[in-house]
Amino acid sequence: MSKPAVKKSYTFQDRIYLYEIIKGLGITIRHFLANVRASLRPGPHTIPTTWQYPEDRTREISPLFRGAHMLILDDQGREKCVGCGMCARGCPAKCITVKRGKRKEGQEDRYVGKTYCTEFHIDLLRCIFCGYCEDSCPKGAIMLGPEFELAGYSRDDCQLFKDGMLTNFHRAMEEGKLRPPRKPVKVEGAAPGGSGTGAGSSSKSPGGPDKQADKTQQ
Repeated sequence: MSKPAVKKSYTFQDRIYLYEIIKGLGITIRHFLANVRASLRPGPHTIPTTWQYPEDRTREISPLFRGAHMLILDDQGREKCVGCGMCARGCPAKCITVKRGKRKEGQEDRYVGKTYCTEFHIDLLRCIFCGYCEDSCPKGAIMLGPEFELAGYSRDDCQLFKDGMLTNFHRAMEEGKLRPPRKPVKVEGAAPGGSGTGAGSSSKSPGGPDKQADKTQQ
């Protein structure tokens, strides 16, 4: 048998729900007045406020931000990319296309390696800005920069080519927003030059130095 419904008795204050409405409005008014006082206070505000974008572009972007891609030039203004295609192979979204060409005589002042990328294309509509292309590049030739205004009116506007990547690099250099390259990750136990024992292995005997000394004395 089903249990009989128990009717709960409500007070007059509960029935009109006026007290809860006033309590909620009190929280809203308290925060509103705090924001008004903070906006009138001189100096930098310590609470979040509305940012007048795009009129005000002074807000700093985190150095860890991953925006539009850039092709990096060395100190002599030469392209560091050798067109190896490691970024395209490591891209999980498969949005990168790289074509390689051989450097000709007299082009040593334009390209670092003996090969260079003749075509570099990134489909920003497919890119997930994960940074794998930057991590997999052996030359440190590609980097995700601070540019975040990537909206376009058509699909063609969302295609990034080599010229655009170089333009992003020059803009970041002029604005002083180019972050330093990431340091390579050290693998413990890896021998220098790729020779020797594998990662995590050791050339010491299992007995250790103390047991070896005891055996020598015996």
